[in-house]
Amino acid sequence: MVSGQKTLAEIERSIEDLRKREHQLLKDVEGLNDHRVRLIEQRTSAFRELAEVRARGAVSDGVIDEADALDHRIEILLKARQATIDGLKQRAQDANRKRDHLNGEAESLRKIITALEKQLDEAAAKARSGLAGNADYAALAKARDDAVAMHKQAEEKTRLAEEDRRRKGEAYQGDPLFMYLWDRKYRSNEYRPHWLIRIGDDWIARLVGYSEARANYAILNEIPDRLREHVDLLADNVADAGARVQALEAKRINEIAGIDLTGALADARTRQAVNNKTLEAVEAEISEISLQLNRYAEGLDQSFQEAVAMSAGFLQQESYQQLIMLARRTVEPTDDRIVSRIGEVDRKTTDLERTLDERRKDLDKVSAKRKELIEIAAKFRRNYYDDDASEFELDDIAEDALEALIKGVITGADYWARSQRRHQWRGRPADPFRKRAGFPPFGGGWGGSRSSGGGGFRTGGGF
Repeated sequence: MVSGQKTLAEIERSIEDLRKREHQLLKDVEGLNDHRVRLIEQRTSAFRELAEVRARGAVSDGVIDEADALDHRIEILLKARQATIDGLKQRAQDANRKRDHLNGEAESLRKIITALEKQLDEAAAKARSGLAGNADYAALAKARDDAVAMHKQAEEKTRLAEEDRRRKGEAYQGDPLFMYLWDRKYRSNEYRPHWLIRIGDDWIARLVGYSEARANYAILNEIPDRLREHVDLLADNVADAGARVQALEAKRINEIAGIDLTGALADARTRQAVNNKTLEAVEAEISEISLQLNRYAEGLDQSFQEAVAMSAGFLQQESYQQLIMLARRTVEPTDDRIVSRIGEVDRKTTDLERTLDERRKDLDKVSAKRKELIEIAAKFRRNYYDDDASEFELDDIAEDALEALIKGVITGADYWARSQRRHQWRGRPADPFRKRAGFPPFGGGWGGSRSSGGGGFRTGGGF
C-alpha cells in the first residue's frame, strides 16, 4: 500500500517539474521570437541601405521615408507589446508566490488534521474500553442492536412480500378481462359508467369471478406497501437508537481528549476546504496567464502579427521589387552584397520559423500536461485522498502510471479512473464517531465530495 499523501506529493513534484520545463521552453520560444524580430529589423535595415545606394530613385519614390516610418511604427508596437508581457510575467510571479503560500498552508492544515485524527482514534480506543462495562451504554447498545435486528427482519419480510407480489401478480396481470375491470376501478367509489357499459361490465365480472379476484389482488398489492412503511419507521428507530449510542460515545471521547474534537476537526476541515478552493482559483489564474504568455512567446498575439504583417507588406511593395531588380542589373558590388545579405536573412528566417514551430508544439504539450496534473491534484484534495487514512493498492503499473500520463501514453481521465480503482480507506477506531459527525470519508460537508474510491470503504471495527 502507498499513502495518499505520498501519491499527491509525487503529483505535485511532477507539476513542479513540468512547470520548470514549461518555463524553460517559454524562454526558448521567447528567445527565438526575439531573434525573429531582429531578423525583421535586419531585413528592413538592409533594404534601407539598398535604397540609400540607389538614393536618387529611392528618395523620389519615398522608399527611405517609408522604411524610417516602418521602423518607428514597429518599435512603438513592440515596446507596447513588451510592456504587456512584463505585466503578465509580474502577475504570474505574484500568483505563483500565492500558490506556494497556499500549498504551505495546506501542508500545515494537513498536519493539524492528522494530529487531531490520531488524537480522535486514541480517545475512541480508550472510550471503547471504558464504555464496555458501562450499564447505560450497554442498555443503549442493546436497544440499538435490537432495532437493527428488527429492521433487518422487516426488510427481509418486505422483500419476500414484494417478490410474492411480482410472482403471483403475473396471473392477474396476464388476464386482459380482469385488468380491464381493474383499470376502470370497477366496484370502487370511483367507478361511474353509463348504465349500458355497467351491464356489460357486470357480465364480464361474473364471467371472470372478479369480486373474489379483486380482493385477493388488492391485498397482494397492499401488503408490501404497508410493510415498506413499517420498514421506514423501523429505520428511523435504528437511526435514533444509533444516535443515542453515538452521542454517549462522542461525549466520552471529548472527555478523554479534554477538548471538543468535533469542533476542532470541523474548524480545521473548513479552513482546509477554503484553502483548497482558493488554491484551485489561483491555479486557474496561473493557467490563464500561462496561456497568454505562451501566445506572446509564440508570436501569436495580435501586436506581433501586426508587426510581421507591416514588415511583409512593406517588403512586397513595387518600389522594393524595383530596387532589387536594379541592384541585380548593375555592376556595383555594394548592391550585390546587400541583396545577398537580404537573401541570407530570408534563409535564417525560414530556419528559425521551423525551429520555432517545433518549440511551440513542445510548449503546448507541456502546458496541457501540467494543466491535466493540476486538475488531478485538485480532485485528490476534493476527495480527501491526501488524508492520513487514504491509501492506494500497489500493482504492476501503479508506479509507472504517472510517468505514462506525463509521456502522453494515458490521459488524465485514465489516470484518475485507475487511481479510483486502487483507492481505499483504512479503517480506524473512531470511524463510528466520524460517521456521526459527517467527517471524511463519510461526509463532504467541508467542500469535498464523498468518495471511497474503487476499493470501497473498509471499517476498522467500532464500538
